[in-house]
Amino acid sequence: MTPVKYREGASAPFSYSFWKSVVDRTAALVALVALSPLLVLIAVIIRLDSPGSPIFRQERVGKSGRIFTAYKFRTMRDNNDDSDYKAYLRRYHLENDPFSIDQHGNPVYKIIDDPRVTRFGGVLRQTNLDELPQILNVLAGEMSFVGPRPDIPFAVEMYSDWHRERLCTTPGITGLWQVSRRNGCSFDHMVQLDIDYIGNQSLLLDSKIVLRTIGVVLRGDGSYRSRKGRQDG
Repeated sequence: MTPVKYREGASAPFSYSFWKSVVDRTAALVALVALSPLLVLIAVIIRLDSPGSPIFRQERVGKSGRIFTAYKFRTMRDNNDDSDYKAYLRRYHLENDPFSIDQHGNPVYKIIDDPRVTRFGGVLRQTNLDELPQILNVLAGEMSFVGPRPDIPFAVEMYSDWHRERLCTTPGITGLWQVSRRNGCSFDHMVQLDIDYIGNQSLLLDSKIVLRTIGVVLRGDGSYRSRKGRQDG
């Protein structure tokens, strides 16, 4: 199979890429100023709840395979064992296997009742507030508010050629598949939704996804995030 050639996309003035970058960075700056009291409060509670830095840093793979450091509020205990998580990722990426089966016989593509998660970390995940520090990544141009979720290098190494199509655009905090009500799906299905988004990108579509994300977050069910198991986010 011929290796995928990354599409850098147009960056000329008045193009979609240009205006998306302008909107992203402007909105990120406003959000950081407006949310700064909340960010400080969350950081203090995390520190009181468990030892360790309030901010979790992790290498992620961005557009065209570029590596960057993503920021999140820490939701797990420090120095946890990630061997089960990596074993899960191998099953999920290479075999499209669910982590478990629920009481109705449906596949579940996430780790349930993860013992590594702290008490307050569970609240942050349920409300999706652990994602807020990624606004810094948006301000730096490493992420967008809307786009495919950035994966870790360990997982990307297991991608098939067609999976790498999801690396053809800037990764996002939220995206099409996170709000599609089909986010408890196999890896192949998730990638296909990301590719569908890339093929239909527009400011209108991005606006719709943001509005739908707000609705999901306000319901507080934590359902817009990836259903995969996570190494803290």
